[in-house]
Amino acid sequence: MTANVRKFGVSDPDQYWQDRVAAGRASEKRVHQFIVQTIGEYFPKGGNVLDCGVGDGHVFRLCRDRYATYGVEFSKEAIGRYDFPTDNIACADLNKGIPDFGVRFDAIVLSMVLHWLDDPEGFLRREARSLTPRGRLLVVIPNITNYHFRLAFLFGKFPAISPSHKNFMTPLEMEAMFRSAGYVIEKMATPKASLKTRLWPRLFGTGILYVLKPASMPDGTGAN
Repeated sequence: MTANVRKFGVSDPDQYWQDRVAAGRASEKRVHQFIVQTIGEYFPKGGNVLDCGVGDGHVFRLCRDRYATYGVEFSKEAIGRYDFPTDNIACADLNKGIPDFGVRFDAIVLSMVLHWLDDPEGFLRREARSLTPRGRLLVVIPNITNYHFRLAFLFGKFPAISPSHKNFMTPLEMEAMFRSAGYVIEKMATPKASLKTRLWPRLFGTGILYVLKPASMPDGTGAN
């Protein structure tokens, strides 16, 4: 009997997006609107927004009407499917850093991206320089400690965690990494509106959004 050896990570991002679209997993969801709503809470009068990992394009599209919006996406297949102008989207590997767009950003969105990176903490440390003095990172992570996953492990089953993940970190481990990388956690929230999810997001949330502020700017000054 051949063992069921699970392999994680994505070797071909174009094939990944072909498969995702074919499976009907590229539609707009509550989390996309929640991200843009959160940006609006911090920057109601506009600004520069960078979407790292444009993916299905929904956050980028929703931001375009209110913000000067830029993006980074690794898959040419994904970019070719967008129904909006892509002049401000760079096809690049975030493991090599954020491309130079010639501007700094008030909000940098990292939605379901950190678990794809080789060195997520190093990325966070380096890219604080891409923020304006009032800038914030908005990070959305998959919650691998959601109670559904805990129950699966309890009964000896491997939970339905996406095989696209290159690294696995719990919310508490992520939060420790944010602080180690030089950020203050200003907000932790989940798109789900239920009371139990708001009270215990690490247990009942499927995805968790963090708003991060650099403890200091790269020039050594304090962040606003």
